[in-house]
Amino acid sequence: MISFLYLGLIFFTQVKAGLRSSDDLVMFASPGGSVTLPCAIKSIESCSSINWDRAEQGWISWYGPMTKVVRAGTVTAAKAHKYRLLNNCSLQINNMATDDARVYTCDNKKLNSTVALSILQLDNSTSTTEEITLQCYLNTFKGSPHCNFSQIQFRWSMEDNTPIHGRRFRVTNQSKCIDNLLITKKATDHFRNWKCHLIQNGSHKATASFTTKLPKDGIEEVFAAVGESVSFSCSNTSSSGLGGEGRPQSIFINEGSSSVITKVSTTHSGDYKCLDPTNEQHKHFRLHTFDVTSEYGPDGNNLTLTCVLTCANKTCEKDFNLTWSNRDPHSWQSGLMNKSGNLINKLFFPVLPIRSDETVCSVRREGAVVASKTWSSFNSLRSLAWLALPVGILVCITVGGIYVYMKRKHNKDADNEQADIGMTHVYEDVQDIDNEELQRQSPLRRSPATTDSFYDLLQAVN
Repeated sequence: MISFLYLGLIFFTQVKAGLRSSDDLVMFASPGGSVTLPCAIKSIESCSSINWDRAEQGWISWYGPMTKVVRAGTVTAAKAHKYRLLNNCSLQINNMATDDARVYTCDNKKLNSTVALSILQLDNSTSTTEEITLQCYLNTFKGSPHCNFSQIQFRWSMEDNTPIHGRRFRVTNQSKCIDNLLITKKATDHFRNWKCHLIQNGSHKATASFTTKLPKDGIEEVFAAVGESVSFSCSNTSSSGLGGEGRPQSIFINEGSSSVITKVSTTHSGDYKCLDPTNEQHKHFRLHTFDVTSEYGPDGNNLTLTCVLTCANKTCEKDFNLTWSNRDPHSWQSGLMNKSGNLINKLFFPVLPIRSDETVCSVRREGAVVASKTWSSFNSLRSLAWLALPVGILVCITVGGIYVYMKRKHNKDADNEQADIGMTHVYEDVQDIDNEELQRQSPLRRSPATTDSFYDLLQAVN
């Protein structure tokens, strides 16, 4: 009887709200994200006439008190920073929280439209010594076996969105709106991130994530590339310090609440523990190191890239893998090799790559990428040598051009100098001819000195 009344109340509520089991008036959101609720009133002249309200008691009690979110086109809610009225009168809600899953109404005092908002949640339902259970659900239907949404399903993935698969994972459906993931516990599940995705009609609607924490015997895995730095989230201030088996504490540098290895090498792979000053409890870390090296053949026409994962304590578990991402059609891989606690995968190039494509080696744990390192042919020494060839040719051409120019300029200057000497001789010959002609001329056309003397005699007579 109670269940019947409950179903009737839900149906009446949806009819009153204008939902009527119609999925197009129901929207989903991810925790911490944002969502835009449309105002379906047609022919809105101005958003200054629009009001937005939300039901105070969620989906069920439509007749309860209402909260004013927008009045006459202005946000009036107490948490005004969460809401924004868009130009098309839609309501944008930011930083989504569980409490935001409500029924929202848009109206202009004549017409109204209603949108029901549901938020996807992911929690740690139960945890035993052997198993962890994660529950993914639409929070408006938590604890309810009834779900009126059509064509929805849940998909589980690792942190990098790789689908979850393997014998230690099981998925059970509690209802259409509730899904459970059962994980056979491992110590390295400590601080691992899991995701639940809501799919409707083949379209992604929302994602929720959860990080598992194992306070007892939990080990946080850390991956670091050789030559880079790695940080542990605890300080080396306690008497117990931070260290691993056979590894001196001097390799660590304290930076506030973190301890850092500034330059990682393969010898740093191993288990570490430190004292967390916030709760005075020990934290355990497992450091794996990896590297990508290159080697050219004796003739210089081929290239071999080697990706090596040095596992902690010289033990690589079976769910580890190394993969290459490369588009060169001539390259081929050696396949995964396990030698003395190291996983090795080689990539061969019988012909040197000419393009500047980046080749990435990825470390995978249960199919998910947990670390990667990039080798770029453009940054290799060989590529720099090939790059230097055209540069050298260009330099030679430039130097040769300058030499030819200077040579021509020198020759031109020499020719001009000889031309000047020849013109000087011609000028002197012309002067000699002019002097001879002047001597044959009349006394009245003598030199200026003679003329001046005759003029002086005339002055004396006068």
